[in-house]
Amino acid sequence: MPARRTQAGPVPDRSRPAWAVPVGLGVVLFLYTVFLSHNNGFSEAGGWLLGLVVAAVATGIGYVLVRERNAMIPEVRALSYGALAGITIGFLHSVSGGSWLRSLGIGLGFGVLVGLLSYDVFHWNQYPMRR
Repeated sequence: MPARRTQAGPVPDRSRPAWAVPVGLGVVLFLYTVFLSHNNGFSEAGGWLLGLVVAAVATGIGYVLVRERNAMIPEVRALSYGALAGITIGFLHSVSGGSWLRSLGIGLGFGVLVGLLSYDVFHWNQYPMRR
């Protein structure tokens, strides 16, 4: 989100806290990882611990990406979101019992798709059409 300009200088956008979206997605990721791990032979404590670690790492990286979004150009921002999404989906597929090669392919495909869609959204928001 671009900052507004005033005579005192730029005013940062505070419409939504930077932690809200990453924490919400981290909770969903935590619950889904615990569900997958329990359905695929992990112990009770191991499933909860795996879910907690996955959610903490993804939430932390997501928070940094959201917090620093104005400092990145659209290409780097889209690449970052695509990488985070692809790694997360590939890992979740491996937890669900998929082979490492299939998990790699699904994660790579999903990461490319999210990166391209993110770039399209970021590019059109930064350079709107002029009529």
